[in-house]
Amino acid sequence: MEIVEIKEEEYKEFLKQYKDISFFQSVEWAKFKSKSEWNMTIIGLKDKNKIKAAATLLYRKIPIINKRMYYSPRGYVIDFNDFDLIKEFTIELKKYLKKNNGIFLKINPYVEYIKRDKDGNKISDANDKLVDLLKSLGYLHNGFYINQDEKKDLEPRWLSVLNIENKDIDTILKETRQTTRWMINKSKKNSINIKIAGFEDIKTFKEVMNDTALRREFEDRAISYYENMYKMIDKDILRIVIADINLLDLKNTMNTEIKHLEERIDKIKDIEKKKNQVLEFESQINALNKRLKEIQIDIEKYGDNPVVAVGLYLTYQDQTVYLFGGSYKEFMGYGAQYLMQYEMIKYSIERGMKKYNFYGIDGNFNEDSKNYGLFDFKRGFNSDVVELIGEFDLIVSNFYYKLYNFMMVSYKKLRHIKGILKK
Repeated sequence: MEIVEIKEEEYKEFLKQYKDISFFQSVEWAKFKSKSEWNMTIIGLKDKNKIKAAATLLYRKIPIINKRMYYSPRGYVIDFNDFDLIKEFTIELKKYLKKNNGIFLKINPYVEYIKRDKDGNKISDANDKLVDLLKSLGYLHNGFYINQDEKKDLEPRWLSVLNIENKDIDTILKETRQTTRWMINKSKKNSINIKIAGFEDIKTFKEVMNDTALRREFEDRAISYYENMYKMIDKDILRIVIADINLLDLKNTMNTEIKHLEERIDKIKDIEKKKNQVLEFESQINALNKRLKEIQIDIEKYGDNPVVAVGLYLTYQDQTVYLFGGSYKEFMGYGAQYLMQYEMIKYSIERGMKKYNFYGIDGNFNEDSKNYGLFDFKRGFNSDVVELIGEFDLIVSNFYYKLYNFMMVSYKKLRHIKGILKK
């Protein structure tokens, strides 16, 4: 067997044999990345002209040393239970990388390390045999990080995934946590509009993402990144969603509700046995009037129809991935982020998806942890915690690998110093 470069059509045909293929392993993703800082190729391990394993490879030249680093997003398309095949593939891959001036290859396979339930509790033993095998074949493991702040990996190791196979939206809704279900139902009454974004809406999407990045302390992508995604990825796969609120419509709805309650009070106010009911209606009117004042403040500050939340989704093979998302803190009480997920879960069911992947979370499930709120929001939909085996570097040249890491550390320190000097 040997590794050779294969055509897109061969690779796509080979993918049909596998379940749980990630969009990040697709030709479409490799092409998108190749329009930025990466180049791409597709390789296959062939035995008598039959492909036994394959991968998309992204690579770029390392300045000064004139060597290449490689990256295979979400790892190889291979049977990770077939250790002999993994060994053969790795041996041949090292030869290929060395021949093509590569010093290491980074992979982060979509392979579970420990099965967990929705609360993060372990329900299986660790997949240490695969980790040990990869280490024995020359892969350096980058560790089992817990918090995203510690993350060195290119993709998250901890995910939140909802099983939607053979379920309708009503079943999904019944299985959600009561408070989540309440927020979804509440959001439906709040005049929230969920729309599919066009290219002209990317600027708005980016503004919400910027605000979210500052609040949650992560580095957002440049607007050109999102624009290129929109241009290059088929709209059957890519869906950018924007949620806004019609505050005038909501205001009118609440005024109508108040009028209806007042009419009911007029009918029963003189009936002794209905006094408690009158008090209840009056309490509801007071609450509605309080909300009307808050809505009026929002109208004066943000306009009649503010955008409140956004999301970017990838629907591919058998799963939808909620890749990026953001919201304005000031509008979280309206529940748009809940309605947006509900609508996209419903869309995914209609498309015949088996999984709805909320994507990255922390592996720290303590209530006082920094990102507990994000985990708990996703858990509210009854999604399970998925812990992956992590990221590995297949080292081809120890000398150049150490030199590369030294250069990267020096570069980051220099950039940090420049950042301080600018302040």
